[in-house]
Amino acid sequence: MVMVPRRALAALLSVGLVTSCMTPPEKAMVAKQPSTAPARTVSSFSEALRCMDDLLWTHGKRDIYITSNGIPDETGRLLGGTKEMVITSVSRMADKSNAFSFVDFEPALDSVNALYWMVGVRPEFRAPSYYIRGAVTQLDENVLADAASAGISLPKVDLSVSQDQIVSVISVDLSVGELTTRRILPGVTASNSIAVVQSGKGADAGGIINKAGLSFQVSLSRSEGMHQALRTLVELSTIEVLGKLTRVPYWQCLGIEQTNPAFMTQSRDWFDEMSESERQAYAQRVLQADGYMQGNEPAAAALGRWQADHDVIATGRMDFDTYQRMLSSPTAKAMPASGVTKAAAAPPPAPDVVLSSGRGPQPSYRVGEALSVRASTTADGFLYCYYADAQGAVSRIFPNRFQPDAFVEAKRQVEIPPGPQPPFNIRMEKPNATETIACVTSPQEVGLALPEKYKAADLQVIPQTGLDDVLAAYSSLTKTTVKSSRMAVKVLPAG
Repeated sequence: MVMVPRRALAALLSVGLVTSCMTPPEKAMVAKQPSTAPARTVSSFSEALRCMDDLLWTHGKRDIYITSNGIPDETGRLLGGTKEMVITSVSRMADKSNAFSFVDFEPALDSVNALYWMVGVRPEFRAPSYYIRGAVTQLDENVLADAASAGISLPKVDLSVSQDQIVSVISVDLSVGELTTRRILPGVTASNSIAVVQSGKGADAGGIINKAGLSFQVSLSRSEGMHQALRTLVELSTIEVLGKLTRVPYWQCLGIEQTNPAFMTQSRDWFDEMSESERQAYAQRVLQADGYMQGNEPAAAALGRWQADHDVIATGRMDFDTYQRMLSSPTAKAMPASGVTKAAAAPPPAPDVVLSSGRGPQPSYRVGEALSVRASTTADGFLYCYYADAQGAVSRIFPNRFQPDAFVEAKRQVEIPPGPQPPFNIRMEKPNATETIACVTSPQEVGLALPEKYKAADLQVIPQTGLDDVLAAYSSLTKTTVKSSRMAVKVLPAG
């Protein structure tokens, strides 16, 4: 129970996380149990948002396009402005990392056709991949008022109040969905509550994250107490849902240890949901970033050396203990060069890429028909594909705003554009001509290392650039390996 001193305002903030099942410890003599949870005083979660920016950079999260139509007040009793609160929170998390870009997409999110219309009419429009939705689901005003001395018990909240105090409770629920499919991502949710206690003079606010057992004491002014309490909920909820979306250890930014049972359960769930190839790919990314991959050395040997250097049993296998240690350890790419520098290692070979189409590896299309590209790699790696029309104009077609992740698992076929009702088309225009698809693969995310002149937006012509220029730019990159493949597309007259 958190005690509220006389003539003070207090608020309790609780994050609705799924409670893990713990094995009861062996019985032992207990002299005395702690009576209060650890407390931390903050003015807002601005510090945690800056921490998330660093964390997202450390884990290599880039260019995730998201949107939101705001967080409506289902109670009808609070001021607006929640969309701006979300935008501010997202922007602070992407200041240096560029992990997120917020797309101000005003039409109703249910109108996916409006999204496609925007792409067609305004080619520079960047379509978001995800959207944040939610609502203010509870506002219980004056839960307890004018009590000389009393107590109140709410879900995950216990308060004691003194004379001349009023308690109000606000709850916010957030979730993240895929924009094109309208699927709400399981587990990527947050449900938070804050109990604001008002008294005659001034205002104080505090909170408790129930699973972590950490109490946040947040200062509020009396004039804007409820509005600032709502902003606090939005900031914390945005950290939580975007941390879950990107699968980074967001709890570190709240001052919670990696060994906390609640968040060990969270990372365990992430590990269990990964396929074996995804686990190996994650391990390779960390090993490459930390400089442990040396030439054609077996991945197991490199992993064993990493484990030995990071106090994990050196089995050479990607187990949960290794994943959790990697999750909580900053990688070399995010840290300045200091201390012991590892010797430069030869980069691993790039996978081969296999190109085909909806009409095979040597396709013919008539004028006006739409091309469907099929690409796969012989090993896990990063894939970048370009289209050159009959006049030689070049555009990047993968990754794109609808398929934002360049990472491709071994032998998994990627269809460009995706789906039976593709969000964009590659149509043949000039008869009796040849158009070209070229794809580049690498074991590393080399697209970010290209010279700026080649980094035009997806599906748009790269100015004054030919296909050979783009492929040469990839081949000239150092500290990596690349392979490329081309597919000629013959264009027939309209039939």
